[in-house]
Amino acid sequence: METSPVKALLQQFGLKAQKRLGQHFLVDEDILECILSAAELSRKDIVVEVGPGLGILTKRLAEVVGKVIAVELDFKLVRMLRESLASFSNVKIIHADILKIAPQQLLGDYLTIPELAQGYKVVANLPYYITSPILRHFLEAWAKPSLMVVMVQKEVGEAIAANPGKMSLLSVSTQFYTKPTIIAFVPAGSFYPPP
Repeated sequence: METSPVKALLQQFGLKAQKRLGQHFLVDEDILECILSAAELSRKDIVVEVGPGLGILTKRLAEVVGKVIAVELDFKLVRMLRESLASFSNVKIIHADILKIAPQQLLGDYLTIPELAQGYKVVANLPYYITSPILRHFLEAWAKPSLMVVMVQKEVGEAIAANPGKMSLLSVSTQFYTKPTIIAFVPAGSFYPPP
């Protein structure tokens, strides 16, 4: 995908990327495929997407999973998402601050539906300025995800996956709950606007 469809979508809905919210929209189809592949998705999956932005990843998730719960803070984007994804009955758009909703509250009854009761996954292009709080929010929750595939700033990803001797508080606290793996490095040109 190139930047022109993203620019057209922003223009159509009278939107602009909000720097204060860390909005950088993924436009690289290869990276999108990499994310989807790493998440090992199936129709039995419930996926929580944090900061769905323009819904490019959301739409692709909806095509392959049982349920997508997308949580967006920017109300203008929420309106656009509800309109542009209305044809997907398996997508729920929530206008909220993800840090103010416990995962078990967010998921509600979905975890009791037998065909979706495999737990849930988090798949997201995280806003860089709140990566650590979001990771802690899910990893320390009562209802932890079975898998997280998140795009984070390069330095943050390297810190999270650091080996002993190079570990920081972030890497120790993350690795207490999970075994992080870096699956790809994403160039700035894969986003609009570039970070």
